[in-house]
Formats: sequence, C-alpha cells, structure tokens
Amino acid sequence: MSFGDEAAGLEERRRMLSETVAGWADKYPDVQITHEVLRGHPVEELALASVSALLVVVGRQGGGGYSGMKLGSVAHGLLHRAECLVITVPESGHG
Repeated sequence: MSFGDEAAGLEERRRMLSETVAGWADKYPDVQITHEVLRGHPVEELALASVSALLVVVGRQGGGGYSGMKLGSVAHGLLHRAECLVITVPESGHG
C-alpha cells in the first residue's frame, strides 16, 4: 500500500490506527492504550517498545512464509525478541 507523500501517509496511518482501536478504551477504561505510529522494521520497533511495556498485542494473519505455522513473520520475529509478554490475536476476517 502506498501512501504518497510522507506527511499525508503519517496522517493516514494515524487515522487507520484510531479506527482500528475505536471503542476499546470505552469498553476497558482501566487499560491504558498508547497510540504510536513509528517508522522502521516492525519487529525491531516492537521489540524496542517491549522493553518498557508490560505486554505487546499483535495481530496475526498467518501465512508469512513459515510453512505450517499460523504466525506471520512479524509475530514470529517478535516472539523471539520481545522483552515482555506477547499476545497474538488472529485476524478476525470482519472488516
């Protein structure tokens, strides 16, 4: 997916993130949710974030080149690098 110029791409990613987690803060008010849009390799950035986190939750689509596994390459890589607990959540299939 191409987002064109950098500023517009960053704003679009922030919008997508907000839409993805909309309603969860209201549903679970005692859970702190942090929204960050970072540049870099997903495994590296999530591993760095895991150093100061209690938990990292990542979605998984599966079929990331690991035959027979239900994990994509990002979830697989993060499970090996994270400094905290990692929960993988399957893709819901509901848009």
